Amino acid sequence: MNAQRGPPGILCNCKENSKAKALKIFSLQKQGFTLLEIMIALAIIGITVTVILHTVNYHADVMYENTVTTRMYLMAKEKMYELEEIQKDSSGTIENTGFKYENKVLDAGDSGIVRLKTVIRGDDKKVTLTGLAFKKEIPNP
Repeated sequence: MNAQRGPPGILCNCKENSKAKALKIFSLQKQGFTLLEIMIALAIIGITVTVILHTVNYHADVMYENTVTTRMYLMAKEKMYELEEIQKDSSGTIENTGFKYENKVLDAGDSGIVRLKTVIRGDDKKVTLTGLAFKKEIPNP
């Protein structure tokens, strides 16, 4: 056996000692991530978060626009119903919304039928409903 003196007071086999040192050095070098690996991981995470936030904001805007359009459409239906009952031109602002409406009664070309048109405007949008109704005679007081 080729025993040699290693650290003070310990005999060791040189071949085994050099392998152990090589493994120890190798394991010390692979204990963590390199700066490049961390930077690449952060870049991927950053891009992913940016895409997710953009998508969420886009869909929130679309949902808001659809909600406003639906509200305007429902208000237009309500004003159209009022116009069918009264059959008189009118305009104004709908309370608590800031939306403006305009109701018109137009001639349809037939003596017994009128064309009704309701327009709601607000939030840079416009909703228009039209319809036909039997002409009602408005009694004179």
